[in-house]
Amino acid sequence: MSPPDATAAVLQQLLMWVVLPGWLASGVADWYCHKVERIEHSAGLAESLLHLAMLGELGLGVLAAAALDINAAVLWLLFVLCVLHEVTMLVDLVYASRRRRIPVAEQWVHGVQQAAPWFAWLLLAAIHHPQALAAIGLGDATPDWQWQLKTPPLPAATWAVIATGGIVLVGCFTGEAWRGWRDRRSSARALP
Repeated sequence: MSPPDATAAVLQQLLMWVVLPGWLASGVADWYCHKVERIEHSAGLAESLLHLAMLGELGLGVLAAAALDINAAVLWLLFVLCVLHEVTMLVDLVYASRRRRIPVAEQWVHGVQQAAPWFAWLLLAAIHHPQALAAIGLGDATPDWQWQLKTPPLPAATWAVIATGGIVLVGCFTGEAWRGWRDRRSSARALP
């Protein structure tokens, strides 16, 4: 892939140092809302498993975007993961809203969590617009469908942010699932 122009470089900085940390912070805020609401006693383990599924869906996307050259193949993968996250989020919200109160603050956090993956995808598509257009049959570029490691790789500081955020979120939501598992009423519930 060719090096980014000045506008693309600014968009990359926006993505890496504003969108990604804000997105990670909204994940921690969502976990905190769940902890305050003690969801293990209402929606229980099933809701926590949906949270872990969403974390896995978007975690895969973040890793793909960080490790691979952004081309038509990666943009399509990220698009599919965003759609899958939307579907899982819908199932989660329907399930949770039937079993517990979802406070206004948590609804606001959900709005950030819903918008952030799409905003990140749009920034990547703008940065790599020749491949984004080629992926849908527009523009002059030929779509690249190869999976290739990013060259050069992202700086260690960027990987540290991604790893730290991932460890924190996995820890938070695994703990949430553990609380749901321990709660006898929750462990017997199944997904709808």
